[in-house]
Amino acid sequence: MPPLNAIRAFEAVARHEHLGRAADELNVTHSAVSQQLKHLEEWFEQELFSRVKGRLYLNSAGQELLSGYTQALDLMQDTTELLLRRGPGDHLTLHSDPAFFSKVLMPLGDVARSADSGVTLDVKTATISGSAFPETADIVITHSKHDNWRNVHREHLLDVHGFPACAPSLLERYDRPNRPLDLRRLPLLHGADRDSWNSWLVEYAGSTSAGCANTYYDDFSMTINAAVRGRGAILADPVLCEYELETGQLVPLFNNTILEVSYYAFCTNLKYSTRAVRRAFDNIVKMLRTHDATIRAKEQNREPAHRPWDTASTAPRLD
Repeated sequence: MPPLNAIRAFEAVARHEHLGRAADELNVTHSAVSQQLKHLEEWFEQELFSRVKGRLYLNSAGQELLSGYTQALDLMQDTTELLLRRGPGDHLTLHSDPAFFSKVLMPLGDVARSADSGVTLDVKTATISGSAFPETADIVITHSKHDNWRNVHREHLLDVHGFPACAPSLLERYDRPNRPLDLRRLPLLHGADRDSWNSWLVEYAGSTSAGCANTYYDDFSMTINAAVRGRGAILADPVLCEYELETGQLVPLFNNTILEVSYYAFCTNLKYSTRAVRRAFDNIVKMLRTHDATIRAKEQNREPAHRPWDTASTAPRLD
């Protein structure tokens, strides 16, 4: 076999068709790469490149060699990563906003199996903020699109559509609303997205949430808990409030929905290029998209809310 360093130098130069860029990739000098190419051609006793005005172009022999060497180097890299990711300290760090992890990912139970065998999954639920992808994370799931993040791989997971709901105990203390504007008489509970109630009332009641009995929480799971305890009405959804809606702890008041947030999965391009992170990322994306399809199928069969409201005939309009 020819020397491995000569094979690596040949493969890099063949891809870039440039000695300097290949040298930068391999973190060696220009002359070192040139010398390795010379060794390889001497080993095969034939030229592998055509040299035209200082440029290198693969000839037919070089093209035949490149295909096999590229596959061999890829296999070596994958095999090396397989052993490394089974090391005793190997782990992946997943950042998710608290409500999404506790109400969606944790009940699914498959998130821990999304990573390869032998890889520890480290979950952090601190709120994601900042102008750049967090350095401590391998994968991030959040409801912000983060257009300012650069060099990241982004996948849309699912959309969250909210509708008014509350606990049955709240309706023991307040009259059930017959029209959207009646919701202003109820205490309103808000999550981190503080404009959702306002948007819903503007769209369907021709009003706003200003002047209502509003309570704000920085974690939507706390908003759900407060609603279940009868503290107020919530804009519930079948994604984050699936269990509470199915068990009757929350009951829909109107069927009309608004788009509240969309969830995305992120990973830096560099980390996504590694097999272990890419496998976990792709598995999580697939798992959540399958879950979203299941939820949408259930919603098509969900019973309408009591006193369904015909928006076309009775919706107030803003002037």
